[in-house]
Amino acid sequence: MARNSTGMKYEAILDAAVVEIARRGYYQTTVAMIAKRAGVADGTIYLYFGNKEEILFSLFDRAMDRFIARGKAELEAIGGAVEKLGHIIDLHLSLVGQDRDLAIITQVELRHSIHFMDQFSRTKVAEYLAVLAGVVAQGQQEGAFRADLDPSFAAKAVFGVMDEMATDWVLSRRNTRLENRAPEVAAFLLNGLR
Repeated sequence: MARNSTGMKYEAILDAAVVEIARRGYYQTTVAMIAKRAGVADGTIYLYFGNKEEILFSLFDRAMDRFIARGKAELEAIGGAVEKLGHIIDLHLSLVGQDRDLAIITQVELRHSIHFMDQFSRTKVAEYLAVLAGVVAQGQQEGAFRADLDPSFAAKAVFGVMDEMATDWVLSRRNTRLENRAPEVAAFLLNGLR
């Protein structure tokens, strides 16, 4: 992974990469393009990243780290599983919907490679799925969710629905707000879990 994942230059490189990759696509974006947008020399990028693929991994990791940290902190203040799941859905769709460039990368660009998807499923996505599975298990203990569901399966299904909504939003290019779909998505998912 990234060699030095701290500092203003590191963040500037990732911010520049989001814009360049979203606009040109991963394969058409060069390290030189990212460096130029970040205002650093091409060689500076290699102080932080071994190659362009590491930049892409780091973009995803940074986004997931921020999302998971915020989600865990906010979930601590919520008692019931139904409310927690509703909050996760709202947070997921609102955060993805806040940055279309980053959404293009996470919903489209990262999926061009089995290698990328394999790496992600073993890292941050697994942590996110564990949070979702924990909420489902809590809901089962509270009697709010069906006891016959495997929490891991249910977590993947919940994630899959939210992920598809985000992908549809990115690909549609409609001028709509993704978070406006949260109540409908929550109702659909909660009805399936009850």
